[in-house]
Amino acid sequence: MTRKSILLLILLLTVKGAFTQINNQLLEQNISVADSLQQQVLLSVQSNNFFKNNEYFGNIIKGSTLMGSQLGTQIAYLPNPHVRLQAGTFIRKDFGNDTGLKVRPVLSCKIQKNGYAVIFGTLEGNFSHRMIEPLYNYERYISQPLEQGLQIKIDRSKVWSDTWINWEVMQYLGSDYQEEFSVGHHTDITLFKNHTTRLTIPVQMLISHKGGQIDIDTTSLKSNANAAVGFTFQYNAKGSGPFLKAFRTENYVTFFKALPPSSQSVYKSGSGIYLNATFVSKYDIAASVAYWNGRDYIASRGAYLFQSEASPFGKKGYLEPNRNLLFFRLLYSHKVLNAINVDVRFEPYYDLGNSLFEYNYSVYFSYRADFSLFNFAKKK
Repeated sequence: MTRKSILLLILLLTVKGAFTQINNQLLEQNISVADSLQQQVLLSVQSNNFFKNNEYFGNIIKGSTLMGSQLGTQIAYLPNPHVRLQAGTFIRKDFGNDTGLKVRPVLSCKIQKNGYAVIFGTLEGNFSHRMIEPLYNYERYISQPLEQGLQIKIDRSKVWSDTWINWEVMQYLGSDYQEEFSVGHHTDITLFKNHTTRLTIPVQMLISHKGGQIDIDTTSLKSNANAAVGFTFQYNAKGSGPFLKAFRTENYVTFFKALPPSSQSVYKSGSGIYLNATFVSKYDIAASVAYWNGRDYIASRGAYLFQSEASPFGKKGYLEPNRNLLFFRLLYSHKVLNAINVDVRFEPYYDLGNSLFEYNYSVYFSYRADFSLFNFAKKK
């Protein structure tokens, strides 16, 4: 790492800010379980409308545009205050593709009590995992919107935790393809908290596997592990008067390891430093700056920009052992008309190693609601 890079790291660590690991709460998925919903039959509606334009021209990833709509509708039943069963369909439509309508079944069983929850079936995935981008690509919210498997969550006063297995491709005897799954974990441990400040230690991990034993595919198996650990500090301003609503800094050391006997990875191990600082105004407009320095870093589910190997959208076979990036972001996140969650983002970055300036911008409209269809408790 150059002397200039080290000075930049020190500068970013001392900047007062609030999460470039952006506040994605309005885009999170949540299966609601509450006393007030006991013995009710509900219609659950989730609508996600997206537009994301990546103006990228480098060798790691070329630009692309994503635009379309997703709609999930489910019927749910809560036999008691701690259990929710639901089933329905998920539909995705990419604009500009008249034949590409995708329809998938979704089924979930969630058990929740005293801050502990278990979900079997369709998970609370994507943004709900609250992972950093070097480990988890936020575009999976669009490209891989459904995660299915098993999930265990903890939401207590000093510990927030999410552990899950996402079974992505199932194989059967004689399949001509490999099975694929990923296992993830994220824990936030609160060291100090009062009415304005909070200091936490986040630990994140994601293991991906592609292989299997009962298929006829002769491709070598591939298993990678990624992990991150760091600290976060957040300050929330008192009252509604100050222009500054909150600031937060998040700083991580990340690791990559190709797990044996994997033979497909170009790099066998790597690491990175990810530093973030942002402030949020009382108008829900946020400005942030982030710095990434990665060496020999690969992440099978991570955002492509952070990696040392060209993505499927990049120049085939291209490698860049050291990635040195500076991000600037402007974000607006707000619930409009007490109904539609609006998220607007402009995210330029500068590639210090290649003297390259690129950017993306995106707009998300989302809506989530439960409507009561029948109440067995009132019937009795």
